[in-house]
Amino acid sequence: MSEQIRRVAVWSGWLRVAHWSLAGSTLFLLTTGWLIGHSPSLAKEAAELHYLGASLLVFALGLRVFLGFFGKGAERFEYLLPRRPEFYAMRASLLFYLSLGKAPLPNWFAHNPLWKPLYLLLFVVLGLAALSGWLMPDTPVIGRLYLPRVHGWLANAVAVFTFAHLFSVVLQDVRGQNADISAIVSGSRYFSVDRDGLVKPDLPQVSIKLDDISRR
Repeated sequence: MSEQIRRVAVWSGWLRVAHWSLAGSTLFLLTTGWLIGHSPSLAKEAAELHYLGASLLVFALGLRVFLGFFGKGAERFEYLLPRRPEFYAMRASLLFYLSLGKAPLPNWFAHNPLWKPLYLLLFVVLGLAALSGWLMPDTPVIGRLYLPRVHGWLANAVAVFTFAHLFSVVLQDVRGQNADISAIVSGSRYFSVDRDGLVKPDLPQVSIKLDDISRR
């Protein structure tokens, strides 16, 4: 079976800005948050940087929420809701990760179906983490909730998701064919297309009679 590779634009510029802002601020916040809790000599400076990172996170979340409601195509939240035909792809993706890339990786256009609900959950967790971090200096206790502890739980959940996400995209790039890491930089993914399935132009049929040849 002959194939050709098609380069298709998938991620818009604003979506990539939101993604990299979320990624950068999250890694920065996890690093400075760890320093606050485990390095007393750097805790004060790390706390100041932590608040700067939180500002970038709030901007990135705001941009992502705006795109989720008012954007186009894959930017919208409705495309992060798994559809019934995608359940097989979700199961196949999970088998791909558990087998470390030995099982076949299913195809998808924009978001991996397995990660769609996790992305939505991540946005909620990041929002709650930002809110708890903003409230806890002045209101450390709400009801029976001790906000610094809640903030730590949320940060741990974000850390687990972050490392799982990094593992998955690297594995997809190594074992897959769609160049997922470069796609979120350039905005385009690569798709294999069966040449036999492509629409071919109708070629005109030319016929010559023997009588026509004999007359020349």
